[in-house]
Amino acid sequence: MAIAACFGGPMLNILLGVGLSGSYIIFTGGGEPLHVEMGRTLLVSGAGLLTVLVATLVAVPWNGYMMSKRMGWTLIGAYVVVLTINVLVEVFL
Repeated sequence: MAIAACFGGPMLNILLGVGLSGSYIIFTGGGEPLHVEMGRTLLVSGAGLLTVLVATLVAVPWNGYMMSKRMGWTLIGAYVVVLTINVLVEVFL
C-alpha cells in the first residue's frame, strides 16, 4: 500500500493539480496553449523524482518486496541530495 502511494500520490497531484487547472485556463482563455516556464529547480525536482521512483520500482522487487532499513535510509539520502541540489541551484544560479 505504501509503495503504491509513493507512485500514485505524485501522479494524482500532477493530473489533478496541473491537468484540471490547465484545462480550465485553456477552455476559458479562448483555446490558446498554456506555456509553463521550465525553471532549473523544477527540472532538478522532476529529474530527482523520476530517478527515485524508477530506482524504487527496480529495487523493491529486487529486494523481495521488503522495505528494509537500508532502503529507507537510501530514500532519505536521495531526498536530502535532491533538496540540497535544489537549494544550491536556487541560491547560486
